[in-house]
Amino acid sequence: MSPVKALLTLFTALALAAPAAGAQSFSQLPGSAEAGSAQAPEPSALPEAVEDPSAPNAAADFLVKPEAEHDQGAELFDPWQTAEKSVPGAPKIPFFDIAKAEAKAQSVDLALVLAVIQKESSFDPHAHSAAGAKGLMQVLPDTARWLGLRDTRQLTKPAVNIKYGVKYLKYLWDEFAQTASADISPAEIDMKASQMALAAYNAGQGNVRKYNGVPPFKETRNYVEKVTRYFKHYEDLLKELAN
Repeated sequence: MSPVKALLTLFTALALAAPAAGAQSFSQLPGSAEAGSAQAPEPSALPEAVEDPSAPNAAADFLVKPEAEHDQGAELFDPWQTAEKSVPGAPKIPFFDIAKAEAKAQSVDLALVLAVIQKESSFDPHAHSAAGAKGLMQVLPDTARWLGLRDTRQLTKPAVNIKYGVKYLKYLWDEFAQTASADISPAEIDMKASQMALAAYNAGQGNVRKYNGVPPFKETRNYVEKVTRYFKHYEDLLKELAN
């Protein structure tokens, strides 16, 4: 065989060997198809992503939740009509037992839980918003899922909605506030850090961190002012009911 022909034969052999070597390298990559196959694995064969419960909920970090909407004829609770328990016919706080049990279980001040429910939905369990928030505490499905709720359709149930609303409120309080969430005084609710925690429930923690305080949004500032006022009212009301 001539030197030229031998050289051509060598080049041909190398060219044919290259694709096989490439296929072998691909098959050794994590998650790739078995050796000898050029197809990627089926989606069902891939492992499910595991969410980090300590990571922030990016979907709501910069979302300012709009006011809740109510169906026609919905019963809205007015906290100023609630009188002392000794007064016959005084309206009772709706879903009080559920809120009290969940506040105790998660070590969150009951007056704060009631204040947030008051502002978010006026105790209307069917309240909803254009952003997709649902129920008594206007919990976003993505937020509830991040907090561990698998079936977000359950958010229409008062007990489930309050559980995950309180869970998110507790998370935000621990992130921003400087006092314990279990027993908050009227003076502590006025602290800047406490006001930031309240603002984060409405405008997202990303916005609160961005402005290092209550964001300059009319909706959010109105929200914080009202939740603070409701908190102080429920603090006084709970003391009356305890006597």
